[in-house]
This record gives sequence, C-alpha cells and structure tokens, in this order.
Amino acid sequence: MKTFGDALRLLMEAKEVSGLKLAEDIGITPTSVSRILTGQSRPRQVTFTRIMKRLCVSKAEEQELIRAYSGLEALPEEAAHADARNAEEDEARVKRFLEVKTQSILFKRSVGRELAKAGIEFTADYCKGAISTDFLIEAKGQRIALECRFNVHRDLDRAVITAKVLREALGCNTVITVTPFDISDTAPKDAGFVTATPSEAIELIRKAMRG
Repeated sequence: MKTFGDALRLLMEAKEVSGLKLAEDIGITPTSVSRILTGQSRPRQVTFTRIMKRLCVSKAEEQELIRAYSGLEALPEEAAHADARNAEEDEARVKRFLEVKTQSILFKRSVGRELAKAGIEFTADYCKGAISTDFLIEAKGQRIALECRFNVHRDLDRAVITAKVLREALGCNTVITVTPFDISDTAPKDAGFVTATPSEAIELIRKAMRG
C-alpha cells in the first residue's frame, strides 16, 4: 500500500500543484506540507479534509487518500497553526461531533425507555472484559444484544463486524442494530446482520422469547 506521502505526492503531480501552493490553499505552512510528504508527521483531520477538497475530484482519488491516511496512526500529528480559519473549522468540527454525540446518547436513552415500557428486562452498558454492548437481554434461554446507532450512514461495515464480535464474545443468539428509522434497503447484506427500529426490535425480542 502506498504511504500517505506517496499518495499525496502523486495527486499533487497529477494536478500540477506545488507544495508551496498546496500550503497556501489549505492554510498550513510549507514546512508542514514537506513533513507530511516525507512521512515525518500526519495531517490533522481538518488538514486532511482540506487536502481532499483541494485535490480529489473522483471517488477513486478520495479512496486512495483515505486508505493511505488510515495507516498513519503511529506518526506524530502536524503542529496546529494559530490562524482564524483553523480555529473556526476546528470549533465547527468539535460542535458537529458533540451534536452527534448528544443525539446518540438521547437515542440510546429513548431505546431504554421503550424497552422498559414494553416490560422487557435488560442490562444497560453490559461489559465482559474488553467487550461491551448498549443493552443485553437474557430471558428464556435467549441472549440478545442491542447496539444503538443514531448516525446510521457512518461506517455500516464496522457495525456488521461489531455484531459478529458481540455474537461470538458474549454468546448472543442475536445482535440487533437499532436505528431511528428503517435502513433495511441500504444496510449491508450479511446473514447475521439485523437492523430494526426501536418498535421493530421490541417485536423481534418478543418473538425470540416466545420461541
């Protein structure tokens, strides 16, 4: 797999964008661009987003950069630059993150209320070693895990893997990924991956308990 620096350099050459020009366009120093190209540091999330917007035209180009970027965790992050543009974008990104986090917490709480209203006993935030699930239901020989997912369009492939890990690690008969609305038409087609709205999840649990 190409390093991020290699992938970035190829894109810059294809677009005829110099390091100096890229630095100017995305609001970082030429030194930072050089360190990213030579593999001495990884771009911050806001810088990576700007690079994508500046250089990527096709999905293939975006995916190439994303694949390379995913291998940079071990590198030190580029130094932050004290300019108004960076500060505003960082603040907006944090606010978006907090908004989604809050919505996710409220959705999870609403699922818990619906389970309680339906008379279904559950353990919230069940943990076994390093593995955890939002809700665990155990009754009549059934062991069902519920994973609440408010941000339904983000990384559904990971949700499939999560369901598989929970089935194996927690000995679950079923893992239900609970979403605010029906996503069955767009959800990954995997034999062990079950998605449901809160009301649908309750019906699935009742059916499983009836045997």
